[in-house]
Amino acid sequence: MAKPRTAHGPAAGGATGRGQGRRRRAGRPPAEAGPVRSRDEILDAALDAFGAVGYDAMSVRKLTRQLGVSHNLVHHYFRSKRELWRAAIDHSFGTVSAELAAAFAGAPRQADVLAAIRQAMIIFLTVTARFPANGHIIVREGAVGGDRLDYIFTHYVAPNLEPWRRLLDHAQSEGKLRAGLDIRALFFLLTDGGAGPYTSQALARRFGGPDPLRPAAIRAHAELVADIILNGIVA
Repeated sequence: MAKPRTAHGPAAGGATGRGQGRRRRAGRPPAEAGPVRSRDEILDAALDAFGAVGYDAMSVRKLTRQLGVSHNLVHHYFRSKRELWRAAIDHSFGTVSAELAAAFAGAPRQADVLAAIRQAMIIFLTVTARFPANGHIIVREGAVGGDRLDYIFTHYVAPNLEPWRRLLDHAQSEGKLRAGLDIRALFFLLTDGGAGPYTSQALARRFGGPDPLRPAAIRAHAELVADIILNGIVA
């Protein structure tokens, strides 16, 4: 890892040809004062920033000040904001995709396809609760479209739809689900509806009740949403 440069002028803290070196602006801590951050820590912070303000408004320099690290440290890992965005997406959406795939693969095969769909909904909501910024990002990019949405959809959304399609096709072939139900409707019921307390945490807390991010609350919410949706889509 390259060490962040801390010198300002010919000699750190020394005099220049014009006299005393320039002083750092008040209120801005020196970059070297913060702890050295790992790549994953930078990605977590970047993901939250992209989710909070969007790609265009997100400032890498502001991010480095918040982290207390040198701009050169972030540049050491990521050569541009675009590269940082893709790495953050791969980090978060990739983690969700991997855990969902493992959950689907490791789940026992159930004769009752409706029970399998319910379990899949619970798994989805439980895992996505850990990455609320994913919801913020996909809502923003989904509203405007473009290259970033193409990247998310091609690499993460589309591949993750296939296990769901197989379950829906199986259930509909047995006459257990409404014939008009499609994967798009189920996707938005789960993401915009079921995941709402995680993407709108401040609003969720205004209603009172338990912290929506407590593990027990996440599980209870996931089970409730799965039951409500399932009761509405059965044939």
